[in-house]
Amino acid sequence: MDLMKLFSPAYLFDAFPGSEFAFRWPAYGFFLLMLILGYWAPKQLKKRPQAKLEHAFFGGIPARLMEFGLLGLVFTFFRDQNVPYLGMRVWMIAVVFFFLVYLVYVWRNYQKNFALHLASKTMKKQEDKYLPKKKRK
Repeated sequence: MDLMKLFSPAYLFDAFPGSEFAFRWPAYGFFLLMLILGYWAPKQLKKRPQAKLEHAFFGGIPARLMEFGLLGLVFTFFRDQNVPYLGMRVWMIAVVFFFLVYLVYVWRNYQKNFALHLASKTMKKQEDKYLPKKKRK
C-alpha cells in the first residue's frame, strides 16, 4: 500500500471504499484489543504506588479505551459491510488519531500537574494536623 494515499481526500472520503480490504482482521484485532485493555487497565492502574493521587489523571483512560475500541469495531464492521459514508476509511483513521491525541493530552497533563497535585495534598495533610479535633465521648 502506498502511504501517500492516506493524505489524499479522494481516497479517505470515498463513500464506497469496498468491503474487501487487506487489513480487516488486524483492524478487528486492534480494536478488540483496545476493548479488552479497557477492562484490564483499571486493575493495573490500582496497583501503582500512588494510585489514589493518579486517579484524577489516569481514571478516564479505561473508559476511553472501551469507547474508542467499540467505535473502531463499529466502523470496521460498517466498512466490512460496505455501508455508504459510514464505511469510509477516514472514520477508522480518526478513531486511532483521536485516541492518540487523548493519550498525549493525559500524559502532558500528568507531567505538568502531578507535582503540584502531590504538593497540595501534602500541605493539606500538614494543615489538618493542627486543626481542632472532634470531641470523643
